[in-house]
Amino acid sequence: MTKTNQVAAFILGAAAGVALIRFLSMPKIERQAFYDDMKKVTSQLLDNAEDTVEKVEHYMNEFKDKGEGQWIDKLFVLKKMFRNFYGSEKHYLL
Repeated sequence: MTKTNQVAAFILGAAAGVALIRFLSMPKIERQAFYDDMKKVTSQLLDNAEDTVEKVEHYMNEFKDKGEGQWIDKLFVLKKMFRNFYGSEKHYLL
């Protein structure tokens, strides 16, 4: 694994940790609403699997086009993908 990939993996891991801490600190009602909404959106993505695969391939091609030292740009591509799939502001964990 290259140094840039290690840095990107570390940042993604840290972001996942922060998201988990935020999720667990939510009141139970908010946590359930968030979870239900995530399940709904994920089900929609699975129901439209062909379209979802095309979108993921688009983002992954954009990710691969970034140079070896452009890990910040690669993370931005992943951020755009997740925001496209799960919405930008209503899910404050992303």
